[in-house]
Amino acid sequence: MARRSHPPQLPLLNWSLQGEITRLQSQREDLVGRISRLKRFSHRRVELEARLRIATARQLELEREIGEQS
Repeated sequence: MARRSHPPQLPLLNWSLQGEITRLQSQREDLVGRISRLKRFSHRRVELEARLRIATARQLELEREIGEQS
């Protein structure tokens, strides 16, 4: 059974996704900086590392979504 494909979306039309990716990248950079200033086994560092993993996963998901639309 053939799968229906949607017409490719122009990159310009992905501006909301691109904006979200940019926001997540900025958030990730901020988290990396904050993590680097904390002690290795501090509770706060563990929390920030978890937030970093979540932000990274979301960013990768959005980039994959844009790639599928192209």
